[in-house]
Amino acid sequence: MKNVYSIILFTISIIAIQCCNNLPSVPEVPIEKIEVGPGPEDMVLDTLQGYPRLIISCSARRESHKPYGEMFTLDLTTGNKKELIRHNEPEDLIFRPHGIFLDKELLYVISHEKEPDYHPILVYRLHGDSLEFRELIHASNQHSPNALVTGPNQEIYFVNDSGKRGSMAEKALKLKRASVVRLAKDSAGVWKSEFMAMDLGYPAGINRIGNRLYVGDAILHRIHVFNISHKGLTPVTEFRDLKGNDNIRIHEGHLLTVGHIRPFKFMKHAKDPENLSPTKVFEVNPENGESTTLYATNGSAISAGSAAIIFENYLYIGQVFDPYILKVAYEKVGFIE
Repeated sequence: MKNVYSIILFTISIIAIQCCNNLPSVPEVPIEKIEVGPGPEDMVLDTLQGYPRLIISCSARRESHKPYGEMFTLDLTTGNKKELIRHNEPEDLIFRPHGIFLDKELLYVISHEKEPDYHPILVYRLHGDSLEFRELIHASNQHSPNALVTGPNQEIYFVNDSGKRGSMAEKALKLKRASVVRLAKDSAGVWKSEFMAMDLGYPAGINRIGNRLYVGDAILHRIHVFNISHKGLTPVTEFRDLKGNDNIRIHEGHLLTVGHIRPFKFMKHAKDPENLSPTKVFEVNPENGESTTLYATNGSAISAGSAAIIFENYLYIGQVFDPYILKVAYEKVGFIE
């Protein structure tokens, strides 16, 4: 009987060894943490200057970093970093940037200037390393803007991430009170707002490919897809299983979004940077919603990741709180850390 047990144990050991040998090896992905301003929550790719660079929206969200709020640039060829100089702003303007969008030479910036009810959209013209202030937009229904995109006729679509600014009850109970709002100028050149979609969970990302509008929903773990027409927005479909998705960027016709996949750990990280918040980067086919995980971390490489951009052979990931973005070799991403 003892020999039988010995044979069984030996057989199990051999099988285990063979299984281990057949497991796919985890590549050692080169990672670089690039220091920028605190809270690099959103990013856009700028290729209008004759060289590629990221424009990074940085705003302090922890007391230890406040009251910092600036636009950083990262030259993707040289690695040089700069703060963009802002000109011609109103004297009383308080710059607290959040979601941004670059449409040719115009940079649109959501600024949380005064809580809880004053969150204008600032429009700047980009001139090399400086931003020339052009316009401040503040209309009705602009109570909790998070992300924005311009439309095919120079209108603006933005998401209110909640019905009531900062409502923890909406998040905890998954109450669907968020919205999509369209801003457009009337015949007198005055910006007017109109609700386009209601009853969303917690949208923190929005982007557009042609006349298709993609609206994230972090609480409901999906992206809502709409058709844009002169009549407004028409729901088309929903892409599901995109847990905690945040900003949406476009790469080679596909959607890139970053997920806060453990919301309670995210909240703990918001209070203490030593508490890690896992992050995933998803690539989503805009036609059928099929998604692939490009990168994932338990939070040790980056916590509370919020935006992703791919340029050439690298993936760049922004985050909500800490003062750096992550650079990962793109040809080797696609594994879970």
